[in-house]
This record gives sequence, structure tokens and C-alpha cells, in this order.
Amino acid sequence: MKRGIYFDGWYKNNHCYHPSLPMRSMQMIEDLERYKADILVWSALGGGSISLPYLEHEAYGDVDPRLRFYGYMNDSEFIAECNKRGIKVFGIVFEVQGWEFPTLISDDGRAFLGLNVLRQAGEHDWYGLREFTQDKYYQIFGKKLHDYFPEGLYNSDGQEVTDIWEECCARDYNGVPCHSAWVEVKGHEHIAYQMCRNNPVWRQYLKKIMEIQIDAGVAGIQLDECELPMTSIRYGGCFCKDCMKQFNEYLKQLKVQGQLPPELSGVNLDEFNYGQYLKERNVSYPHDLNGVPLFKEYWEFQMHAIKKYFHELVEHAKAYGRSKGRDIQVSGNFFNLMPQYYPMEPDVDVIITEMKQTLFKQPYWYRYAAGFAGEKPIVVAENPYGGIVPELVEMLNDGKAYDLYRIFLIEAAAYGCNMAVPYGAWMGNTIKDAFWPPRNVTEEVQSFLADNDRLYSKRSGANVLVLYSFPSYYWREAVAGYSDSILDNKEGILSYSVADIDDPNGPRLPFWEIIKSLSDHQVQYDVKFMADGKLRIDDFALNDLIGYDIIVLPDCYALTQNQMDVLERYVKENGKLLIFGRAPKDIDAAIYCPDDQSKAVAVAKFYETFKPIYDGVWRIKADDPNVGIQMHRTDSGTAVHIINYNYSKENDRVADIERLKLTVRNIIGKNVTVHVLGGRPIEYNVDNTDIGMDIELYNVPLYTIVEISQ
Repeated sequence: MKRGIYFDGWYKNNHCYHPSLPMRSMQMIEDLERYKADILVWSALGGGSISLPYLEHEAYGDVDPRLRFYGYMNDSEFIAECNKRGIKVFGIVFEVQGWEFPTLISDDGRAFLGLNVLRQAGEHDWYGLREFTQDKYYQIFGKKLHDYFPEGLYNSDGQEVTDIWEECCARDYNGVPCHSAWVEVKGHEHIAYQMCRNNPVWRQYLKKIMEIQIDAGVAGIQLDECELPMTSIRYGGCFCKDCMKQFNEYLKQLKVQGQLPPELSGVNLDEFNYGQYLKERNVSYPHDLNGVPLFKEYWEFQMHAIKKYFHELVEHAKAYGRSKGRDIQVSGNFFNLMPQYYPMEPDVDVIITEMKQTLFKQPYWYRYAAGFAGEKPIVVAENPYGGIVPELVEMLNDGKAYDLYRIFLIEAAAYGCNMAVPYGAWMGNTIKDAFWPPRNVTEEVQSFLADNDRLYSKRSGANVLVLYSFPSYYWREAVAGYSDSILDNKEGILSYSVADIDDPNGPRLPFWEIIKSLSDHQVQYDVKFMADGKLRIDDFALNDLIGYDIIVLPDCYALTQNQMDVLERYVKENGKLLIFGRAPKDIDAAIYCPDDQSKAVAVAKFYETFKPIYDGVWRIKADDPNVGIQMHRTDSGTAVHIINYNYSKENDRVADIERLKLTVRNIIGKNVTVHVLGGRPIEYNVDNTDIGMDIELYNVPLYTIVEISQ
């Protein structure tokens, strides 16, 4: 399992200013060693979206003697120190961000007297992508645009670019630039436009950023907002000239295939402008996307575009790395692992996510994430805008919630992922602080994870598999309108939950309803994705189903012929297939459960159908419904991970469970060893039975692993 660090390193009690990260120091290296780090995400060399000379200064610039005195260094030196220790630094490419900052320049034009944070109000100059394009203030770093692009930069119309910022930004249908509003710090004058990767000029610029990062020694490249320009849709974009040109070409392909929407019959697709089309019809965009004309076609066009251009950047990074004699890993920010990222997954070496709603007790999301990643390592970063993070940080700042922070780190690992340690992590654009958790607690958890790495596995040993059909869900998830609302059950921070899944009036996404129900009942299950055969190759095979006694197909109405054939063969070989809701066709001997119109009734009916089947094959149960349990298959047997959620707000700690009984079936071990976070030994009894084992644990603390060696 990877031990990632969310390595922003922003300052305590200060704003988190994108895109330039604070300078790195030897103290940070010492911390990384204490935290057993092996990969850093959002970690270095972010300043390319200000200018390329600024980025090179981050990499190689002189360091003031007063900073050297305290062990500070430039980013290339920091990366070299990490490389010595086997810590992979991923350079962060803030793809969506195009910046302009207020600045004060010395009279001779060779130095910043102020940048971003100015010491006095009043008139000022600007520095960013625009000035870099125009060679304004080039004396500060000593390089001009043509030092990086000797032939200049030319857009898709063949015109020489004189302002990258305006040329490459995403725009709404009125032509107004979309802002990267989530990183523009409130009350500050700086400006971040969203940039559009469909613009060839911006891709050329991004490639140069990656080359500089690779020259500076990074082990990997992380492409932030890698779904660009889909990012801009919620902000009214993207209707830039390149998106409109490419959408027209996509529509022409649909016409050739006989799939052009009837409302475009007779329309000149060389002159069609989708933004103007919506504007003329007074469409409120992007509200009620289900009702926006041609939006499904536009969404699918962008699905193809993000896959195509992400692949182009990945291939460039890897090829450039090879030209330097190195194998470069590449990843992206796959945010909440929404379906649009699935076609891009084959291109990455590591799955990096920034989960949308960071909450406790989300085993279903982690099991989904583990299924998305497959055999690849996965690193999860928290999101300050969705969930518990602001409240947790405030509690930690007051010296409280240490047990909650332990659970925060542990949960992901227990359920098959890795939660990156927040190291001066991002707190959004309004909170004047960064997430700096207590060092001793962090070291305790990270040391436990490292010392017991063999007990964490990509194989769960579960015998229930839930299938996620990409073509059945990508569109529904795109327009579901899931909100950011969090349900508080008045029991404190540990009880927050995603409101939409349980909301009877919320949108229907049966896959998520089903896996949450399974997790609520402590069912051990895996998730596997099925492709569409177009945006991603359909390699679904009978071997994928070996070892599973039950397959659940939750309202997967769009399957390939190959997928249907595999499922039919599985049933013929006596596998149990439970089809909830729709399927492309009937399968003899499959078990069917109708999807009721009422969400609550539908979920209840599903579990009523599932339970008698599961009762005959389950492998592990706990007699306390409030603990989290998850199996991991290890080289020597099985590890059962147990999370105790018995947190008392009054006592600010997780209270021990006096007695907990695990019933294990069809797993008989020669030896049982119990591992406890914190190292305190606990008493336990093991009784072998005809069908498995009964294991009784006493005074069970926050986190326990029961290792069953076979």
C-alpha cells in the first residue's frame, strides 16, 4: 500500500495561495522520513500557470542566505533529497489555472517589490501569463517567450498568440472567461481564469511545464483537473472557439453514422456554434442539464476530447522522460472518481483522488475507489469544500479530536485505499489556515501502516462482487445533480453522511444505493467496472468472476454482448447472479429484484432478496453493527480489519468495546495474531468450529487487525 503525503506545505494561519507552493526545507525531509512517506502528491513545481520563468525559478532559483540558514532549498534540491530516500515526488501541473497577480516592480524592472500580497494599497502592475507572452518584465528572470518557443505560438486559426491568458481560457456562451473561483482567495485582487485543454496552444504550454519538471528531477507528473475543460461546465463553459470547432467535427461524425440529432437536420455544421444556439433559445445553462438541448451530445464529445488530450500529454511526458534516460510515472487528479475518468485510467500509473465529500463512515466509497483502481495503487486526498475537514481542523487546532484524526487516516487503509497525510494541506479559498495535523499522532499511524504493510492487500477475499456498468451510469451521474449537502444526525462529526443517497426525493443512482446498503450491513464485497467497448476496451472475462459466489448487477441496462455472454456462462456454471432493476435481456436462472419507484422501498426489497442468498455463503460477521470490518487476503492467509466508531464527544475519545465476537466461516487458520494501533496488547479467545472460527476480542480499541495465518 502506498503511503502518500498531501504535500502542499502551505503556512499555518495563512491563506492557501495557488499555484506557487511554499519553499521546501530539510525539516520537511525529516518529517517525511518520520511519516514513512513513499509518494508526494500536489507537491512541487506548481508555478507554471504563472509563467515558465517563474516555474524555472522554483526549480533552480537562488535561495537567500537567511533561508539557507534554516535548511530551505529550491525545488530541484528538495526533489533530489527525496529521490535519495526513495520518495517519489510528483510535479503538480495546475492545468486549469491561468493566473494574473498584482505586483510592484522595481524601477529598473529587475525585481519584484511585491507579488500577490502587497504591502500597500494603490496602483500596481500585473504579472502572469499575459506579461510572459508579451515579454513584459522579462529582466526579472532573464528569459523571454521565444527562449521556450523559438518559433512562437500559433493558434488553431494560424494566428500568432500574443496573450496566452486570453487565448486559452474557457468561456461561457457570452464569451466571458470562466474563473477558477475555488482557488481565487476571497478578498484578494488576483485573477485565475480556467484554461481549456482543447486549445492546442495550451497543450503546447503544458508540455513545456512537464519538461521543466522532469528536468528538475521529478519521479512523476500529476495533471490536476485532468478532465479539463469539463471542469468549466458548472461555471457556464466551455464555448471557446476550439471547443466549438471540435464539437462541430464530432457532430459531422454523428451525421456520417446516421446519429445526428433531428433538430440539427439541415444545419450547416461548418458554421454551427453551439453556444450561440443555446443563447438564442434563452437556455439557462448549466442548470437542469437533462433539459439542455444537445447537451448529451456535447457531454459525449467532451468525454472523447478529455481522453484524447489527456493521453497526448501522458505520452509526451513519458517520451520526454525516456529521452532523459528515465521512466516517468503519470497520474491525474481524478477528483471523486466520476465515470468520465474511467476511460483515462489505463494511461496512469497511480490513481490520485480528491474525494468530493470527505466524511467518516464511507466504506462504500472506498470500496468503489478500490474497484476503480484495480491493481494500481490509489492515494486519496481530502477536500476542504465537502464534509468534515474544516470542523476537524478546528478541533485539532484546539488540541482535540486526535482519535477522530486517527480514524480519518485509518479508514481508507482498512477499506483498501490510502488516505494521504495532510501536510499543510489545502483549506480552500476562504479559510485562513492550512491542515497541519499533530505530528506525534501522524507518526503513530504511519508507522503502524508501514510496520504492518503485509496485512494490506489489493485482494479482499470477498465472495460478493458488485458490477459497475460505465455505459449504464456515465450519463446518469453527469446529470444526477447530486448536491454537496451533508446530513447531520445531531450526533457530532462522526455521524455526518451524504444526504442525497438516502434522500427519498433525491436522484436515483441504484449502484450507489446498493453498495451503501451492503456496507451498512457489513457485507464483504468488491466492485468491478465494465467498459463500453468504445471509450474504453471491453476486456470483461469469466476469469474476473472466479472466486465470487454472488454477482450483483444493479440496474445495468447497457451491457456489451461480450458482457452478457460472460454473465450467462457464470450462471450456467452455478454462479448466483442477482439482477436489480434493468438488464439488456433476461438470463435464465438469474435472480431478479424489481427496482421500485420509491428509493427506500427499492433498497429494502433489494436487501430482502440478497440476504437469503448471502446467508448461505457469508465469510465473516461481527456481533456489533457499529464497527467497520473489512477483509484483506494476504500471502499467508486473511487479515480482518476492525474500526471501532465508539467515539464520545464528551470524552473526546473512542471508548473500548468490552467484548466483540467475530464469526469466521470457511476460513480456518493455524494461528491467530492480533495487532492493535498503539501497541497495547488485548485479550482474545479463538474457538475452531466445523465451519470456521469464533474469535472473541476484549477491550477492543480504535483499530485492530486480526491476522489469520493459514
